[in-house]
Amino acid sequence: MPAFRLRPPSLAGAIVPGLAFAAAVVVGLLSGIRPAYGVAAALGMLLVLLVMVELLLGLGVMVLFAFLETLSQLSNVSLAKLVGLILAVSWLAVVTTRSRTARNLFAERPGLSYLLLVFLGWTAVSLWWAPVRADGVASVMRYALNALLIPIAYTAVRDRRDAVRLLAVVVVGATIAALTGIASAPAGGADATRATGTVGDANELAAALVIGTCLAAAFGANRHIAAHWRVACIAASGVCLLGILLSLSRGGLLGLGGALIGAVIVAGRWRPQVAAAAVAVAVVAVGYFALFASLPARERVTNVGGGTGRVDLWTVGTRMVEAHPFRGVGTGQFQTASVHYLLRPGAIQRGDFILTKPKVAHNTYLNVLAEVGIIGGAMFGAILLFSLGCMWRAARELHADGDERLELLVRGLLAGVVGYLVTCLFISENYSKLFWVILALGPALLAAVRAGTRRPVPARP
Repeated sequence: MPAFRLRPPSLAGAIVPGLAFAAAVVVGLLSGIRPAYGVAAALGMLLVLLVMVELLLGLGVMVLFAFLETLSQLSNVSLAKLVGLILAVSWLAVVTTRSRTARNLFAERPGLSYLLLVFLGWTAVSLWWAPVRADGVASVMRYALNALLIPIAYTAVRDRRDAVRLLAVVVVGATIAALTGIASAPAGGADATRATGTVGDANELAAALVIGTCLAAAFGANRHIAAHWRVACIAASGVCLLGILLSLSRGGLLGLGGALIGAVIVAGRWRPQVAAAAVAVAVVAVGYFALFASLPARERVTNVGGGTGRVDLWTVGTRMVEAHPFRGVGTGQFQTASVHYLLRPGAIQRGDFILTKPKVAHNTYLNVLAEVGIIGGAMFGAILLFSLGCMWRAARELHADGDERLELLVRGLLAGVVGYLVTCLFISENYSKLFWVILALGPALLAAVRAGTRRPVPARP
């Protein structure tokens, strides 16, 4: 008869149940004090367990929150910040404990890594001349937390299957945002009330849905995906398109036009079919406003005057750049410093957007240039161009490798990103989670493509 030995309890076996019991007690107490805090703590515990097991899952949740901005706020608790903290801790654990197997941006892409660090360092240096130091510190922290998504995505997306899954999450998030936007629009389009959805702003909703429209269409046209999923994705693309129309965003419509042009340019072997689809989408958009939209909605889209104050904000931002072309006025200082550039030659119609209700520049690129100058703007633009270049190289290498499924998805994403960047001419997205998620997707997709290449791909400097 075999002899059994009693093993002494391990330290982990004794600590983990105790921690679980303590966490349960804390959640119960928080629920009794304030239910919202209890729910947030419970979700946080669940996310900790899931994200620690699978880093890609945490990144997917963060991508969803990029589209579900209003739903990520639970009372005074930001679930997006909670998930971001958990994701950062999980990423640090992965890169330190699996240093030989985990993909590391700082080791494999030192040029991009140095560029990110120098950009963050320049924003921190700009605090020296920032009028309001607290706003500048908050800006540096937001840039740093958003930039951390790039190395996290680089590690989380390990292969082509992970890339497809993450792109599918983008479609899901955009579809949910579009459906909530359609639900918030007035029945029958009786007035010019704009759809905002879970994003919280009509212009930002339209910008996000431009990506969703193109990527969902790429899924729907993909013959390597199951038929029922293709039908669902075609429907999702139509829902996203309707959400753009109901947002009544002129910047969103221009972004949609930019995406259609970009899709034809990057379509590759599918250029004839994409060109026909682009013409059909343009006809649908024009037909909606010509035949179905209400008169106030039609007038809002066709009126290109500066009554919304955007032109005045651009004028003030241009004055900032002219006054401090190289260093800028300091990161996070546009709203604070704009009042000092109001009384200059040139007419300003909406001074309230500068004096009583200061607003951001409503132009991502001008916002960055005004705050961190040409030096910081050049680094910001280099990061953006590097990400776009990675997407383009990924599409070309997929074409050479014969992977039509992922190639079509990457080209669809690239077209949507082109349209999104056009909309950034009319909104300030430099702190947006969606903007930095896009920047993170480029290097991550290229690394995932090369990890699954069936033939050697020459390394590039």
